[in-house]
Amino acid sequence: MNNHRINKRALKGIYMYDLTDERINQLQNLTEEINKFDGKWLEIINPPHTSTHELANKAMKFLYNNNLIIKFDWGKWDEGRTFFKNNDPNKYDNIDREYILKLLTAVARNDRFCDGAWGNLFESGTALILFKKLFETYK
Repeated sequence: MNNHRINKRALKGIYMYDLTDERINQLQNLTEEINKFDGKWLEIINPPHTSTHELANKAMKFLYNNNLIIKFDWGKWDEGRTFFKNNDPNKYDNIDREYILKLLTAVARNDRFCDGAWGNLFESGTALILFKKLFETYK
């Protein structure tokens, strides 16, 4: 019997949010689909209710199915709000995987309370940037 205890906190930084090669290929394909999409991401059904395009929903499912939705207090994460409000085009240059996932998580979770938040992320083009950056972190 192995009496060694695994320090999950130490492993977190090494293995957290890793994907298999197959899942990385899926992420690449998803990112390419998002890039090629030429339509409306968000449709207002009956104000304030919206309908988000199935490709955006597929992207959210990918994050959930691959445990890429981070558990943190996203509602109090003012840094994320500030990041999204910042108009500097270079703001994406030095963000790492965890930061990208925090941004995506915050919007995905917020969509439950603010209908259309996830669709607006795609409509603005920000989702494409974040998914491209996320894929780059796995290369």
